[in-house]
Amino acid sequence: MVTPPLTHHEILALVAPFTARGRHVDLAASDRAERRLVFKRIHHAEQADGSPELRETLVLENASAKDFRLTRRLSLPMGLEATLHTEGRDPGELLARIEAIPLRRQIRWQPGFVIAEHHRLDASTPAGRDAAATAMILTHATAQIGALTVELKLPALGGIPAELELKMATERLAWWPEDLLAVLGWSWARLIRAGGAWKCSLRVRGKSEARSRDAEQKFERTAEHLVQTFAAPPQRFHERWASRRWGVTVRRAIPLVVTVALIGTAAAVPSMGLSEDSLWRMVVFQSPPLLLVLVFCFRELPQIEIPPWPRGLTQPHWFTTPVTVDTDQTAAPSSATTP
Repeated sequence: MVTPPLTHHEILALVAPFTARGRHVDLAASDRAERRLVFKRIHHAEQADGSPELRETLVLENASAKDFRLTRRLSLPMGLEATLHTEGRDPGELLARIEAIPLRRQIRWQPGFVIAEHHRLDASTPAGRDAAATAMILTHATAQIGALTVELKLPALGGIPAELELKMATERLAWWPEDLLAVLGWSWARLIRAGGAWKCSLRVRGKSEARSRDAEQKFERTAEHLVQTFAAPPQRFHERWASRRWGVTVRRAIPLVVTVALIGTAAAVPSMGLSEDSLWRMVVFQSPPLLLVLVFCFRELPQIEIPPWPRGLTQPHWFTTPVTVDTDQTAAPSSATTP
């Protein structure tokens, strides 16, 4: 059944709680046939603490007579956008729920980078600052580091790792070590080159809100690490992270070591003098199929490989066209320079 367009009287009823809060509908940008109301943009000036200028837009969607979806979009002059949406049956309650979240909660800025996050609010959460804040669920985020863009995609299904993607506006990525992010800990996997970008799996823990907070913290840690790394020559990376790089090599070798150990143990069984009825003999011979079943139980399949030894980097720059990463600025992306 096709939902009829919004009527003039319906619009007046829907915008009433917004008008009371000083927000006015932008009829030119709205779509009555799609039952979508767009409110006039509000500009929030740059703050004294260095936080960037924000442009706020509210969008109210009414797919059916009783179901509403309210989205707050925050855009930055550099082009990044952060969104926060919630669903319910009362537009006034949705507005109160959205306004309970500070604008700067969706945008995070630190020296050298800015992060724009996309969240949803639990529809069952009552209005109120504390209750709404605890129900923010991260869906994805974008970090701008100079001319480099880092994307975080967080699957809704728990237990599945998030994905990081590092890319440039143009083809300026040079060769990077696979352990560039893995030195941060077990949660970061190796970097994999995919076309004109690099990708990395990121393990996140917990459920719902806890998983969201863990992803936010690790994503910010990733951005800080990249800013510090790119601010120094590539040779400095090996000097600073030498011990961690060897740890990553050992970590990547675990699947191979376990496989070789099982094969060696199975081959040595005949010389062990174990009887046909020995429990240990049965365990050794049954371990390969059991291990195979265990491998497929993992969300991320382990890779059997001979990991490369960590060596010093000989490349002169992190990018084929060097990019300046200014650790003293928090605003727009740094400009690229040519050697």
